[in-house]
Amino acid sequence: MTRRSPFVCGLVGRSLASAGLALLVVVVATFAAARPVQAQVTAQSLIGKAVSDDSMNKEITNAISRFRDRDIDGCRAVLERAKSNNPKLPPPGVMMAMLWLSVNQLGPARAELEDTAVKFAADPEPYLMLGDLAFQERRVTEADVLFAKATALAAAYTENPKRKRDFDIRCNAGAAAVAEARKQWDSAQKLLAAWLQLDPDNASAHQRMGIVLFQQGKEMESLAEFREARKLDEKAVQPELALARLYDDAKKRDTAKKLIEQAIKASPNDAAVQLAAAQWYLGQNDLETAKQGAEAALKLDARSLEAKVVRGAIARVARDYKTAEKFFNEAHVQSPGNFPASNSLALVLIESDDKDSRQRAMEMAEANVAMHRENSPQQVNALTTLAWVYYKLGRREDAEKILEQISRNNALTTDGAYYVAKLLADRGEKDRARKILEEVLENEPMFAARPDAVDLLAKLKKDSE
Repeated sequence: MTRRSPFVCGLVGRSLASAGLALLVVVVATFAAARPVQAQVTAQSLIGKAVSDDSMNKEITNAISRFRDRDIDGCRAVLERAKSNNPKLPPPGVMMAMLWLSVNQLGPARAELEDTAVKFAADPEPYLMLGDLAFQERRVTEADVLFAKATALAAAYTENPKRKRDFDIRCNAGAAAVAEARKQWDSAQKLLAAWLQLDPDNASAHQRMGIVLFQQGKEMESLAEFREARKLDEKAVQPELALARLYDDAKKRDTAKKLIEQAIKASPNDAAVQLAAAQWYLGQNDLETAKQGAEAALKLDARSLEAKVVRGAIARVARDYKTAEKFFNEAHVQSPGNFPASNSLALVLIESDDKDSRQRAMEMAEANVAMHRENSPQQVNALTTLAWVYYKLGRREDAEKILEQISRNNALTTDGAYYVAKLLADRGEKDRARKILEEVLENEPMFAARPDAVDLLAKLKKDSE
């Protein structure tokens, strides 16, 4: 069984304890800085990397409006006319692809880029965008080939110096991302250095350089890069905290703890630092220190959605379901579409003896499954929660069907493994249940159902004596 998401990751989002577990995730997050796609497309975001003046804004805004009105042919015609009037603009198909991506339509976007690669064979941008998409979908080898092709085209590109600079930056960023994913640290460092030479004030590039330097044993240089990133962007991760994440991933927990303490000392009024510390201590099963950090974060930022979810998570692990319900409910009311809040609330409500609370748990779990279907990163977690809710309601056959389906896809979460063990124990298959629990408890230091898993394993061992 594959354990996809330890408790802190699956329940409260990317945490200090899990941040370094997959460097690819870190690279994808920072790699977004090089992407041309934005959720809310404007004329500036569509052509800003191609032209400095705003003479084309009116025409491009017209194209965007037509796209929003679903007049795709009209939009394309406007963009083709704009390109004809100003050759410095990106190819029409590139701009169309950006519009499709802004509404999460990957198929049409790819079709536009494939067509553009033929019609504008000397333009690097279709390959860069396709490389971005491939990398985000973890198709690293494909991304490598696409970025290499873009780099070759960019070297010969002379039509627009502004676009040329952007291409060079993105080629280096993309190739570095591939090297980082493959743990080719020397190559990644050289590529990131080339990016920073072109764009020295890019905080994301400095953050990634910090990670790469750490992986080469250059901890102090790494810290300097994180500090530079923070200087350039106040929203960047606090430097000591960023380094702590890497030490934690390297399983040097004592050093990570010291750095976390330094981060708090350096930034005691930074809610993000307090929250990250709380998440880390939760991952270490130090619930009291985690609680202190979460409450400190809430004092600094009473509206922090993530802090409410983390505080609820701490209470849930401590089996303080009343407190957990309070914080998860506040988070859910504040953001009804937030999956960690609604998913966690369902799991807490089902522990209640109140009939209405249990009914609400089922309704929330079923709604989440309906909302997070195929291709959703939350699909497995939503299904796992629904299975547990059904089990607690006495619908064991329904629960078993869901968990069996998840297990067949080798996608069982750690909490899900405990649920399977519980079902097996109820059916009398105690040896199988015990083996699952022993494996889970050995491999995962903390997950939401760990206290229950410990209790169940102890009971099964006692019964076998």
